[in-house]
Amino acid sequence: MTLKYDFLKHKNIVLIVSLLIVVAGLIYGFSTGYVFDIDFKGGTRIQVDLNEEYNNSEIAEIVEQVCGQTPEVQSTSSGNNSVTITTQTISEEESSNIIDALKQRYTNMGEATTKNVQASYGQELINTAIVSVVVSIVLLLVYIAIRFKTLGYTAALSAVLGLVFDVCFLFAIYGIFKFPINSTFVAVILTIIGYSINDTIIVYDRIRENKRVVTKSNDVKDVINQSISQTLRRTIMTSFTTLVAIGIVLIFSVVNDQETLKQFSIPLSIGIAEGTFSSIFIATALWYSIDKAMKKKKKA
Repeated sequence: MTLKYDFLKHKNIVLIVSLLIVVAGLIYGFSTGYVFDIDFKGGTRIQVDLNEEYNNSEIAEIVEQVCGQTPEVQSTSSGNNSVTITTQTISEEESSNIIDALKQRYTNMGEATTKNVQASYGQELINTAIVSVVVSIVLLLVYIAIRFKTLGYTAALSAVLGLVFDVCFLFAIYGIFKFPINSTFVAVILTIIGYSINDTIIVYDRIRENKRVVTKSNDVKDVINQSISQTLRRTIMTSFTTLVAIGIVLIFSVVNDQETLKQFSIPLSIGIAEGTFSSIFIATALWYSIDKAMKKKKKA
C-alpha cells in the first residue's frame, strides 16, 4: 500500500515562498549585474598549450601587465597543460604582446591561437536561445494539451507555468552565484526544461489513470496526493541517480580545474533538484488551484 501524504496541504505557502525566493534572486542578479561570457558580450580568446605546470593567477598578472585588463583564465582538457585566456576585445598587436610575454615565462609553450568574437554574434546567440526556449515550451504545451486532454487545458497551462518557474529560478541562481552566461547556460536551461517536464508528465499520467477510477469526488485533491505518492519513489530515485552522475563530473572538474565543466555541472545539479521539487509541489499545486478556480467560476 502506497503511503499517502497531503502534498497540497501547504500549497499556498509553498507557492508564495518559492515565488519570493525567485523574485529576490532575480532582483539581486539584475541589481548586481549578470556575468556575460565572451559568447554573449564579445571579446578576445587566446588558447595555447604551455606544456608545463602553470598558475592561473600568474598568467592573469602577465596579461594585466601587457594590456591593463584582468582576464578570465581557464584550464582546458585538450592539449598539454592547455589554457584559455579571455579578455575584452583587444588589438592584434596586444594579442601578440601577450603571447610574447607568455613565451618568455613558459619557454616550452606551443603555438597560440587567437579568436575575436563580435558582440553581434552574442546578440544572435541570445536570440537563438530565447527562440529555443519559447519553441520548446510551446511544443510541450501542445503535447500536454493533446495527451492529457481529459485533465483539461488547465493541466497544460500549469505545467508550462511550472517550466517558466524553473527557467526563472535558474536565472536567479546565475544572478546570485555569478555563473557566466554563455552557450553552456543555454544547454543547462534546455536540459532542465526536458528533465522537469518529464517528471511532471509522469505525475500527470498517474493522475489521469487514478482519475478514471476515482470519479465520485469533484475535488481532485485526493487523486493528486495519491498519484504523487505513487510516483514519488521513482522520481526521487531518478533524480538521485542523475545527481550522482553529475556529481562525479563536478568532482572531476574541481580536481582537474576544468572551469567549463564546473559551469555546467553546478547549475545543472541545482536545476535538477529544483526541477524535481517543481514537478511535485509547483506544477500540481498550480493545476489544482487553477482547476478549482475555473470550476468555481463555471459554477457561478
